[in-house]
Amino acid sequence: MREQILPLDAVFTEQTRFGTHYQIRGTLTGVNRVVLPVVTIWMSEKATGQTKFITLFPDKEV
Repeated sequence: MREQILPLDAVFTEQTRFGTHYQIRGTLTGVNRVVLPVVTIWMSEKATGQTKFITLFPDKEV
């Protein structure tokens, strides 16, 4: 994910009491060369200022 997803642009999705949520849409390519479009969700925590990975799911809009 660091090489294939993180270089892409993050899009704001919502603000919660815990922090700011973002999503990054992109593709992951496996060692078998299968390409999977995915959506990743990230949160910038209010309490610590750290950005954390929350979840990943298939991108069905592609």
